[in-house]
Amino acid sequence: MRTDEIRRTFLDFFRERGHQIWPSSSLIPNDPTLLLTVAGMVQFKPYFLGEKTPEVPRAASVQKCARTVDIDNVGHTTRHFTVFEMLGNFSFGDYFKADAIRWAWQLSTQGFGFAPERIWVTVYEDDDEAEQLWLSETEVPRQRIQRVGIPEGETRRDASDNYWSMGGAGPCGPCSELYYDRGPEHGPPGGPAVDENRYLEFWNLVFMQFEQDEHGMILGELPQQNVDTGMGLERMAMLLQGVPNAYETDMLRPLVDRAAELTGVAYGETEQADVSLRVIAEHARATAFLVGDGVLPSNEARGYVLRRLLRRVVRNGRSLGATRPIMGAMAETVIDTLGDAWPELRAQRELVTRVVESEEAQFTRTLRTGLALLEQAIDEAKGYHGAATDDTATATEGDEGAGDATAPVQLSGATAFTLHDTYGFPIDLTIEIAAEHGVEVDRDAFATYMEQQRARARAAAQGGAQGVPAEVYRQAASTVGSTRFVGYEHAEADTALGALLDPAGPREVAEEGDEVQVVLPLTPFYPEGGGQLGDHGLIETHTGRLEVVDTFEGLESLTAHRARVAAGEVRPGQEAHAAIDTTRRASITRGHTATHILHATIKELLGPHAQQAGSAIDAGHFRFDFPHFEQVSSEQIAELEAQVNARVGAGPPVETMVTSREEAEAMGAIALFGEKYGERVRVVRIGDFSTELCGGTHVPHTPEVQVFTVINEGSISANTRRLEAVTGPEALDRLTKERLVAEQVARLLNVGTDAVAERVADLMDRLRAAEKELADARQQALLARADELLATAEREGDHTVLAARVDGADRDGLKTLALDLRNRIHRGVVVLATPSEDGKAALVAAVTTDLVEAGAHAAEILRPAAAAVGGGAGGKGDVAQAGGKEGGKIDEAVAEARRAAAERLRG
Repeated sequence: MRTDEIRRTFLDFFRERGHQIWPSSSLIPNDPTLLLTVAGMVQFKPYFLGEKTPEVPRAASVQKCARTVDIDNVGHTTRHFTVFEMLGNFSFGDYFKADAIRWAWQLSTQGFGFAPERIWVTVYEDDDEAEQLWLSETEVPRQRIQRVGIPEGETRRDASDNYWSMGGAGPCGPCSELYYDRGPEHGPPGGPAVDENRYLEFWNLVFMQFEQDEHGMILGELPQQNVDTGMGLERMAMLLQGVPNAYETDMLRPLVDRAAELTGVAYGETEQADVSLRVIAEHARATAFLVGDGVLPSNEARGYVLRRLLRRVVRNGRSLGATRPIMGAMAETVIDTLGDAWPELRAQRELVTRVVESEEAQFTRTLRTGLALLEQAIDEAKGYHGAATDDTATATEGDEGAGDATAPVQLSGATAFTLHDTYGFPIDLTIEIAAEHGVEVDRDAFATYMEQQRARARAAAQGGAQGVPAEVYRQAASTVGSTRFVGYEHAEADTALGALLDPAGPREVAEEGDEVQVVLPLTPFYPEGGGQLGDHGLIETHTGRLEVVDTFEGLESLTAHRARVAAGEVRPGQEAHAAIDTTRRASITRGHTATHILHATIKELLGPHAQQAGSAIDAGHFRFDFPHFEQVSSEQIAELEAQVNARVGAGPPVETMVTSREEAEAMGAIALFGEKYGERVRVVRIGDFSTELCGGTHVPHTPEVQVFTVINEGSISANTRRLEAVTGPEALDRLTKERLVAEQVARLLNVGTDAVAERVADLMDRLRAAEKELADARQQALLARADELLATAEREGDHTVLAARVDGADRDGLKTLALDLRNRIHRGVVVLATPSEDGKAALVAAVTTDLVEAGAHAAEILRPAAAAVGGGAGGKGDVAQAGGKEGGKIDEAVAEARRAAAERLRG
């Protein structure tokens, strides 16, 4: 059974049983606690937690998921993946264990055709109900049902593989897992309790039955019991296609074969090569899905996950001997193989291929840079081995081995981490190359740095909204209910103070000066979303006044107003009048409509890959982020402005409507990266050129935007550009100021405004030429002092030591002079120092080649002098530079340099 048939069989089965079929949500979750969408249930969390009520209490989906916890196992095993497809059926307070178990059995045996006698089942150790249902609702005999408890040494139920929780206080419940017996050739008999390689898990049924506290103690049964199941498509394909592992299935084998073709290494020849080919295939699929959903390479969060996956592909390709780029071709194969099941891959083909090709080219350069830096660090480690003051290498035996040439040389964890984190140089490559040079890497220290980085990432991911815990919002939702938004039609509304919140919980009163979050049952305030920032304004009761400075969703369908009590006091339950800042809203509304027009226009101008990847629409200005691979030229920006303003002036109406997701997609509505959409969606259509899913506020006709102008364009990360723009009165004001400046400059230059640019360019050329002449003159003056400085040199054996102060030199001039003097002395050391006008110091050391070969490095000699002026030294073997804050100690530094050089030459 091919994978497309597996998907169809699963969804058809549950559609026939009253389930609404949901499309997969994006890999970018609308959940601040998650980096990526890790399971099929993520998009249904509001239903499971009771925050929202679905139109249909049964759902089924095929969800693309991403998990990075097993990234290092990918390829080494055939069961671990970073991106995979999860088939799931869900019940929100509707059916429970009996139907879930019966349907799982029916689909497994009848729909997929598994032999009933080869299916085994596990249940949680005290879930008698589930075991009884397996016996009564299916053909599974008692001897093929195994109970799984808490692992030895653990006390919490959710430490068991057969018990689910959210990790803390909240819903929890037992699981029941289905396993398929692959036969005696795969392992010993005895069921999954004995061997989970022979008995392969293919479906997990989670029964959300209880509520637990933060310690894992059961508090009681949930008022609404839910079902959440997950079936891995890769494993099902492996079982149903009768192949030994998932890489042999129709969804992954074409990718493995393409990797083999591109690297020239056949699959199945050696296990080491097979690992690399599997890594390339799996990670190529993962990167295509991530980029297709709007993730772009960066050094933070999910962008870093993508970058790491891409670089592992490149590294494994190089290890197999690939000398040409492979990522573009691999991405094309992924899209051709999976594009029918996932049309967004085809739609984003250009973006996917260009991003991965660009990143591969960049990392290829990184590899070259990283190798040079690593080799330099290894040389320094060897050269400084045993030196107690060295920061890069340390003896591993402690003080007694510090001077022992036989003690292992160690590259510090800090150096390895810098190569990994700053330059993207893989740690496994650092370890491998260091070992070839007889140098060990301090892996424990490296692991410490990595864990510190992960801890920072976890802390950032778990930050939550505005400091108020989700449980406090849920408590408010249970009291106030969902917030009804009336801000499309009204700028003011009579309402009530539903709840006052702060991080500690609900409040009974807020007094003047207090900062709180306000929940209203009805509000005209737009909560931040879709790039549009939240409304500001006032909420007034008969006893007090609140100034609202931000509006956002505390939970889905629960709006929180961050406010300060400006006068009096307020209490929950009071009648209130809410009014937004209409001037600010009008400015934001103009900007939001302009953003849609810009989005449609920029894709026509630059290509379909230039899709909106982020925006922030505030009063007076907005920013627009989009994937692109080079700077947008001044001519392109001028053309963009002209086309956007032409569309604004043409005056097409801005239409809004609410419809189903399916109908919106049929209309060609664009869904933005990273946004979450429900069963019913709002469509904003502008003329015949823009149709988007959008919940934001818009002008009724485009001429109300008035005018659009770009004020800045630049790069915010690799392959991502940002436009900043203004509309309406703000744009007119800016254009007026720019015109006045241009006229003033024209008067100063005595030319017309149309000739200003040419005249300024001519003046700049003249200024650069004059500056170059001045710099050359200064350099010649410095070099003319060489004979004078040589006269101060001292002999140390058969070497020369020249340490001197040189006033009036800049860093470049000082280095040039030092290299010139080094060439003149032939054998020895040159150290020069100069004070700067701001009271700081600059130093340069240069040593001749014979000293470098003997292990005398310039940085080593320069360090004492650098310390004298309050700084540090760095550089490669023959040249080092230093700076310090204490320029008044230049003479002391020169004396220290002379002493250090003499001591090094003596011994």
